[in-house]
Amino acid sequence: MQLASLGWRPFFADQLAANEATAALRVMGIHRGGHVLSDGVRDVRIRLGRLWYRQAPENRPAVGDWVLTDQHRSKIERFLKRQNVLRRMASGAKADVQLIGANIDTLVIVSSCNAEFSMARLQRYLTVAADAEIEPLIVLTKADLATSAEGYGQRAREAGGGVAVEVVNALDAAMLGGIRARLQPACTVALLGSSGVGKTTLLNALAGAEFGATRAIRESDAKGRHTTTQRLLHRLPDGSLVLDGPGVREFGVAVGAGDPLPATKQRLTRGASAAVAPRTAGGHWGAYIEALAGGCRFADCRHDTEPGCAIQTAIAEGRLQRRHVEGYLKLRDERNRHATSLAARDRRDQRGRRRQRRGEPTDDEH
Repeated sequence: MQLASLGWRPFFADQLAANEATAALRVMGIHRGGHVLSDGVRDVRIRLGRLWYRQAPENRPAVGDWVLTDQHRSKIERFLKRQNVLRRMASGAKADVQLIGANIDTLVIVSSCNAEFSMARLQRYLTVAADAEIEPLIVLTKADLATSAEGYGQRAREAGGGVAVEVVNALDAAMLGGIRARLQPACTVALLGSSGVGKTTLLNALAGAEFGATRAIRESDAKGRHTTTQRLLHRLPDGSLVLDGPGVREFGVAVGAGDPLPATKQRLTRGASAAVAPRTAGGHWGAYIEALAGGCRFADCRHDTEPGCAIQTAIAEGRLQRRHVEGYLKLRDERNRHATSLAARDRRDQRGRRRQRRGEPTDDEH
């Protein structure tokens, strides 16, 4: 079945009725001209209908989604439930979610061995991977230009708390073996990182072909310039699929429409096993901190100066660093703010729809 080469699996097939068995296509790219869909043999470009734009952004098809079209393949009827989705809060004052991609198997977090490197940013990306339940891999590029590339690698391992780290020169094929091992046929890998860190160079090296232009990073501040302007799912010669898109320097951690507010406290039940630090368990600092928080004396503990705080005890005993806690609390508060903003947006949209049905002006028309 050609769909299998694009990542089709029972999770998606089980959502189809008998008469829909051959109607599925995968979103391979989004352009101004429409969504590019593929059935594994041929591509078709379809513009979203007007009704789709009445939906919240997270309720529209994204790159990596599986969709169903009408029999003429002229319009998208619906998209199938996702295994996962990568998303961030769009920049600006408007509370909107921006979808990066859906149905991802591995998230390759790309940074570089220069001033662009940021442990806080890596931890933010790792939070996104953990929320979406996607296996992360940290890749540090430009190892050939650094005086101490391994120093960057050690810092990335500390930020990742057990997540695999590859330090590479993307132009040296001999250094890409660890990354290639993740590129299995029909698996979907997403590249995530700031502009100029070498995502497109890495993609071209893995593909053995030129998928996009590359531009040098600014030496003055190690900030890159956007070279990729669209989100595309590339099929590589080894059969894997790699999602590349514009670089992101600001990354607001988002919750989706209808998601609950992130848990900040979960009481450990009596007899529950102690939390294991991610550096030994291969997990993520956020999950470790939340597990520790369950052991705090007070349910509303702010993890600051309160007596009986399990997190402060872990810091004092050297099992946790204060900056990990500060980063986690900052992300938690940001997600809470975004969730509140999205809830307000949804209420506003619902009022607008009710007014439309009654023939009254909407909020935008007052």
